[in-house]
Amino acid sequence: MGRQPCCDKLGVKKGPWTAEEDNKLFTFILSYGPCCWRAVPKLAGLRRCGKSCRLRWTNYLRPDLKRGLLDEAEEQLVIDLHARLGNRWSKIAAGLPGRTDNEIKNHWNTHIKKKLIKMGIDPVTHQPLQKPQTESSSQGSSTDSSSAAISPLSEPNFPAKDQPLTSQIWMEALQDDSWSNFSTWGSESYTDFGPHSSEDSLNQLLDYYKDLGDKDCELGSSGNFNKQLAGMGEKD
Repeated sequence: MGRQPCCDKLGVKKGPWTAEEDNKLFTFILSYGPCCWRAVPKLAGLRRCGKSCRLRWTNYLRPDLKRGLLDEAEEQLVIDLHARLGNRWSKIAAGLPGRTDNEIKNHWNTHIKKKLIKMGIDPVTHQPLQKPQTESSSQGSSTDSSSAAISPLSEPNFPAKDQPLTSQIWMEALQDDSWSNFSTWGSESYTDFGPHSSEDSLNQLLDYYKDLGDKDCELGSSGNFNKQLAGMGEKD
């Protein structure tokens, strides 16, 4: 079952309170004190709802009711109570005599909440607010990440411009293992050059590449390459 209504809605007056109604309610409460609010309208001779009588007394007719904005001491007390109780405005109002829960809630949303945000305090958790990252730092991080992601293309390892083609051929020939696998090296053998000895074959090869016009190799003048090939023949 739901809760029963506080009064019968038939014949109940609504709208602003008149001075006569305020006087009846004020006199009854001063004479008998606050009692069951459901019985107050009949006992006081009012055609009002019990809830309406309670709110009228609490928010407007109480003798100890304070008017005006909260002072600094009251604001600090509200902040301390809110940090412990949260949005329980009725319990917070119990710690501030003469202030209503509705008045405290309105003052919190209108004044205190904005002051806390300006001070860098979260009005919900009462902890320091986290400072958002500035646009400059975000842009700097984005540029750093983009520059790190895009790496400069490495230059291709082209051979030197002044390196002749035939020099490369000779170097590849020296690295080839087939030079050391001639079983007939140092003896007479028959090739495209005809029957010859190892010394004759070396001379013919040198003369052949000289005819190609490879002057950069300096094969005839230095003699280092001739000695290297001659040494390979002696080893075999």
